[in-house]
Amino acid sequence: MRRWSLAIGCILLAAFLPGLAAGDEPPNVPATAPAGALARIRASGVLRVAIDATYPPMEFLENGQPVGFDVELAREIARRLGVTAQFIVMDWDGILAGLTSGRYDIILSSMNITPARQQQVDFVEYARLSQVFVTTRGRNIRTEQELAGHSVAVQTNTTSQRWVEQLQQRGIAVREIRAFPGATESFAALKSGQADVIVVDEPVGLYFAHEDDTFVITGQALEPEPIGIAINKQDADLTAAITQAFADIKASGELKRLSERWFGGELGQTAKPRGFWVFSREVVLPRVLQGLGVTLQLTLGSGVLGIALGLLVALARISRRSGLRAVAVAYITLFRGTPLLLQLLFIFFALPLFAGIRMGPMAAGLSALSLNAAAYIAEIFRAAIESIDKGQMEAARALGMSHELAMRRVILPQTFRRLIPPLVNELAALSKDTSLVMVIALPEMLYETKQIAGTYLRPEVYAWAAIGYLIIVVALSTLAQRLERRMEARGT
Repeated sequence: MRRWSLAIGCILLAAFLPGLAAGDEPPNVPATAPAGALARIRASGVLRVAIDATYPPMEFLENGQPVGFDVELAREIARRLGVTAQFIVMDWDGILAGLTSGRYDIILSSMNITPARQQQVDFVEYARLSQVFVTTRGRNIRTEQELAGHSVAVQTNTTSQRWVEQLQQRGIAVREIRAFPGATESFAALKSGQADVIVVDEPVGLYFAHEDDTFVITGQALEPEPIGIAINKQDADLTAAITQAFADIKASGELKRLSERWFGGELGQTAKPRGFWVFSREVVLPRVLQGLGVTLQLTLGSGVLGIALGLLVALARISRRSGLRAVAVAYITLFRGTPLLLQLLFIFFALPLFAGIRMGPMAAGLSALSLNAAAYIAEIFRAAIESIDKGQMEAARALGMSHELAMRRVILPQTFRRLIPPLVNELAALSKDTSLVMVIALPEMLYETKQIAGTYLRPEVYAWAAIGYLIIVVALSTLAQRLERRMEARGT
């Protein structure tokens, strides 16, 4: 009887376990997981969107934030789904693998719809883009036959690269195919003479030709092909919802407004390139002035702190107490003997690991610049103090003053006039050293200018950064001259 009971129990257990393994829940246990991708996204409140942020004007980074046509379209779709778009920047080579592995919900990054990709994912078509030839002025490559003998730049693993490779197989003697990870690198190679022509999506070519009149669109390489939003095949509910959301965006006129903003009108109509002065007024100056404000904060803040700390270190350096002198000498040796860039990196990245002290970029920048400047300013103070005749101190002591009182009332006032020229030089150098904070992503003036030059491929904008630094140095020199004249008038 016990054997029969054991056998029946085993049979029932074997019948019950497959259901649990398949994910079935025991009776009376309510299911809490959302049914489908759309319900999961709405429950989380976030639509995860993958982009390759090297494809202006479709998607690129500005001040570290994603911007572009595709980015705004993704935000509009997310808004109509009742959620917020969260952007995940991916390299183009692995972007499809990330979608199929569930790292994000959709890809909205100007992806061409091809039969091979349609076998892996579903698409919601949202535009049709042609491929164009882009060259520099003086070249006129209009047809695929004219690619023979030229170096062609393309983005890695794109329709453009495969098309040029097919031309080679068909017998067109392209001298070299240069595949770059992003569109910006392709245009940089063309501008520097490392490539003769680029094959790229029409809006990207229009964008760079609009921003830099070095580039010219000379012909159409491929007929318009569809691009789409890539979605996992099992997420049919999400595909349907995005299809409806895009239809609403198109019907409301929002799609047209986005196109006019980012493409300057309908595709196929080349916009007039902006000259240097127009581009500077519309794009460069607002951001350079914003960066100039940060540079001034760093210069003045670290200058004041550096002078205060430098004076204390200088007094310790000439103190009669050997312990204070030793500390001052060690401080000056440390901060003058190591690069400012190393000090900045240590404070921002290493100090949290060693001491648990975490600073924001502005606080870290001010700390590093102040500590470094203080070491140099301390030596300026020391040299100025020691240049005062020793008889001044002896006379003050003979009048009954303590050493500290004599320093404060007699010696230091006489050093101020001698300090002005070297202090101005130090502050001028400090204003230029502020450019190093770009390594911790603090948007000072040179950082902003570098971002503009890299995004728009307009290296001439560095002239505005040079003007900004000149303004600071000239202002400091003018201030120093006025102080010297005022002190002369007072007979100091």
